[in-house]
Amino acid sequence: MSLKYVLLTLLNRESRTGYDLVRTFDSAVGYFWNASHQQVYRELGTLADAKLVKFKLVEQEDKPDKKIYSLSSSGKTALYDWLESPLKTVKTKDLLLVKLMNASSDNVEQMQRELQRNISDSKEMQATYQAIEKKYYSPKQLKVLPSDQVMIYAALRKGILSINAHLAWLEEVEKLIIKTFQ
Repeated sequence: MSLKYVLLTLLNRESRTGYDLVRTFDSAVGYFWNASHQQVYRELGTLADAKLVKFKLVEQEDKPDKKIYSLSSSGKTALYDWLESPLKTVKTKDLLLVKLMNASSDNVEQMQRELQRNISDSKEMQATYQAIEKKYYSPKQLKVLPSDQVMIYAALRKGILSINAHLAWLEEVEKLIIKTFQ
């Protein structure tokens, strides 16, 4: 998946400014995709050059003009073509696994510190996801969730389930390191 298709997907839902798109990466899309504002604006320029998006210039007093981006018919075709094509399996690159492959009785304390950092970071992410779920997706709210929000909720659930599994794995590896190297 590339940023191109994330932006096309967001613009397929509604027209937005670049600023609005960047804010989306700080919230809903941030569960599964990260992009800096520079990356978003650069990609919007590329998409506009390729005629996959169009924009309307809106004049503002005391501010630079803003661009409201929307999907062009070519962009809609490109998005639907991409939706029809099978995704390639993404291979995992995990530096923690590389570090753990170097575990020995000589560096057991370093490995434990690394695992503790990962556990702490993961618990922080878990708490963030759970707070978002509690605030926006209570059982009552889920009953009236608009259809365009269902897959965003599904992405959040994937994040929660993934971080829970990752935490369980980290705690298991921590025990394994202690048992094996101490």
